[in-house]
Amino acid sequence: MRKGIGKVKQIMVAILAAGVLTTSLSGCQYESFDDYLEALGLKDPKLDNPVSTTESTYLVPETVTEVGDTGGEASDQVTSETTPVAEADTGAEEASKEESSSDSSFDASSGRSSAAQGQKQQSSGTTLSKESDDEDERVRESIGLSPVGIETIKKSQEGLYAYERLTEAGKTLYVELLTIMQNLAADVIVSTTSDDAIEQVFDYVMADHPEIFYVDGYHYTNYTIDNVITKISFTGNYTCSKEQAEEKKVQINEAVNRCLANAPSSEDDYYAIKYIYDYLITNTEYDIEAPDNQNICSVFLNGRSVCNGYAKAAQLLLNKLGIDCTLVTGTVDTKNSKGVRHAWNLVKCNDAYYYVDVTWGDSSYQTTNGESADATKLPAINYDYLNVTTSDIIRNHKISDDIYMPNCSSMADNYYVREDEYFTSAEMSLVKDLFDRRYNDGSNNVTMKCASQEVYDSMFAQLITDRKVFDYLQGDTSSVSYTTFADTRTIIFWL
Repeated sequence: MRKGIGKVKQIMVAILAAGVLTTSLSGCQYESFDDYLEALGLKDPKLDNPVSTTESTYLVPETVTEVGDTGGEASDQVTSETTPVAEADTGAEEASKEESSSDSSFDASSGRSSAAQGQKQQSSGTTLSKESDDEDERVRESIGLSPVGIETIKKSQEGLYAYERLTEAGKTLYVELLTIMQNLAADVIVSTTSDDAIEQVFDYVMADHPEIFYVDGYHYTNYTIDNVITKISFTGNYTCSKEQAEEKKVQINEAVNRCLANAPSSEDDYYAIKYIYDYLITNTEYDIEAPDNQNICSVFLNGRSVCNGYAKAAQLLLNKLGIDCTLVTGTVDTKNSKGVRHAWNLVKCNDAYYYVDVTWGDSSYQTTNGESADATKLPAINYDYLNVTTSDIIRNHKISDDIYMPNCSSMADNYYVREDEYFTSAEMSLVKDLFDRRYNDGSNNVTMKCASQEVYDSMFAQLITDRKVFDYLQGDTSSVSYTTFADTRTIIFWL
């Protein structure tokens, strides 16, 4: 909130804790999520903990009991309904077909997964034959999943953050799921017999591909012989037809082109990242009731979204500008609740990694979500979440372990450092310089970020408690309003 300071008045300070919505993926029985991925033969440890890079095989579960969004507090529960397996007409081995689904989304108001309950059904037996295998291959090849096609698609995915953290077997499954969804195909056989592998790789594909706005989950079918899964087919949960998806793609591309038309041409990544941050906040309102708020349609077609839409839109735009950006999920602590599920981004700026949270940078989030009562008492754009370190982001964000995230320690391209608003000491001559600069450029505020709690406390004591701020104000000013963000050690004076 915003407060006024009088020269002879007692000063009261309001502390604004920033907040947001999120998503976290966890909940396995292994000691760490990396152990789980390695057990599935999915994680390539060479990037994180150099070990063997040989291709692994998947674990095959004895039974299929549930599938979910891999969420923490709220996950998809799948029921199983079994009927006797009929004998095949040929008298061959008994075979069964088991269908499952997974649908999930972030509920902006509660922070929980508002997932539709998936259903598993086991049908009467069929016979596996060479003819069916040939048909499976024909279907795969019709969408580009021939051996040559797979290798070509793999080449096109090189460099994508989540993709690069998989083994060759995991990358093959990744390419299969991606291609199936890109073609809006159904019931395509994939290379794994592990539904757990499908669950994890599906999340990796969606983390790398914000342009897949027409999928909000998946269905798969297990084919078993003597209760052993012999093959699995995969279908995306498509929210629209192929024709409708194509129409929306055209509209999205038009919106993206309008944004990128004014993007800075500098080779310095910072300016592009700041431009996208500013653009999305300026052109998007936080709205938990917005349609399609879990994907980029809400941002580019409607201008209203929640955290997942903001983060995926930022990822799409930055990737088009040649800047590495991926989706991050986890939880946050807000003014009103703890452990709220949320999504934001990891970006690579000038060869160093940083976190960016566009949603928390938007004052419309603060007011809509009850963090503040009045948007006019907040900066339209809050830069506390533009290019921040791991130590800064985890003050109120908790990063999920679904995908390995690096430790971000560089401050070189942090917004406040780049804009000369970062204070490593409570040096009043530097404070004066900043006030003079902001008056000269016509700004309506002076914002200062403190490097430590000690600097923040000293700044607060001198400028507010001791009223030294009046030494740097221009004109006949007897009072000044200010806003403080204790979590991020930021002070804003309103001019």
